Amino acid sequence: MRIVKSVQSKVCVDGSLMKEYLLDEPLTEGFLKFLERFGTVRRLEQLKKPYFSFEKEHFISIRGFLGDPAVEVRYRKIAADLVADYFHLLLYYEREGEPGIAKLQGIGDAIGEKIRIRLGTPGHDPS
Repeated sequence: MRIVKSVQSKVCVDGSLMKEYLLDEPLTEGFLKFLERFGTVRRLEQLKKPYFSFEKEHFISIRGFLGDPAVEVRYRKIAADLVADYFHLLLYYEREGEPGIAKLQGIGDAIGEKIRIRLGTPGHDPS
C-alpha cells in the first residue's frame, strides 16, 4: 500500500497531530496481522464495515475500516517529530514480509530509545 494523498491534517485538543490519508488500495486483514507485530490491534467486527484501531504507545494510533482506502493516523505530541515517518515505514515494510518485520523492529527500537530518553523513563542513564 502507498499513500495517494493526505486528505486532512489538524492539531487535536491534546496536542497530538491527526492526519487522514487516502491509500492506493483498501486496508486488508493482512495489514492488520502485520500491525499486530508492532502494537495493539482492536477490532469491532459487528459493524456493517469492520472497524479497527492500532496503538503503539508514544508512537502513533491508526483507525479505519477494513476494505476502505482511507485511514486516520494520530501522532503523539511528545514524539511527533520522531515518529513522523512511522506510518510510511509500516506501509513500506509490510510489503517485504518477514525481512521487513525485522528491519522495522530495529527502527522502532531506535525510535523507542529516543522517546524513552525524552520522557526520562527509568532504566536509561542519560550520562
